[in-house]
Amino acid sequence: MAVEALLDYLEEHREVSESYVLLREIKAYLEVDHPDFYPCIRIKIYRTRLNGQDWFHFELSHNVHTPEQAGPYYPSRTTEELETIAVDRAINATTTFIKAAIRAGHRPSDRWLVPNERF
Repeated sequence: MAVEALLDYLEEHREVSESYVLLREIKAYLEVDHPDFYPCIRIKIYRTRLNGQDWFHFELSHNVHTPEQAGPYYPSRTTEELETIAVDRAINATTTFIKAAIRAGHRPSDRWLVPNERF
């Protein structure tokens, strides 16, 4: 069944209030402006239909928590109209904080990546 047909079916199903269809999982080694640190994350991209409009939703395998942050960063906006924008937002949610910590003089560490238990 095509993704669109499945979304149509789920949207009309009386026992489903919201649904997400997994499109792909991406494994990415990130460029964070450090010669010896290329952290690896995974990104799941889902297709969903909210209020009659199709969206792309992402989930991250890890949330970033550097010494510059009070706690791990959990993206609040995880849906976009285009898949490429959702992927960009997922990557930037990680790299922005890591690059800032490196620029502040911190030595990068895999411990900065907190596993997402719901991934």
